[in-house]
Amino acid sequence: MTDHTEIETWAMVRAQQIVMQQGANLVVAAQRLDHRKTTANTYALRAAIMKSLVEALSSPPAGMLSQMQAGE
Repeated sequence: MTDHTEIETWAMVRAQQIVMQQGANLVVAAQRLDHRKTTANTYALRAAIMKSLVEALSSPPAGMLSQMQAGE
C-alpha cells in the first residue's frame, strides 16, 4: 500500500467517523427544530473536524507530512 493510499484511507475513515458521530446528532437536532442542540452540535462537529486536522498533522501515517509539504 502506498503512502498516498494510506492517507486517503485514513481520511475517509475519519470523515465517516465524524459524520456518523457528530453529523447524525446535528441532523436530529435540526429536524426537531431544537435551536440550542443544533448550535451545540454544530460546535461539536466543528471541534471534531479541527481535532482530526490536528491529529493528521501531529501523528500522520508514514510519509504523510512530507507529501503534504511537497504539495502532493
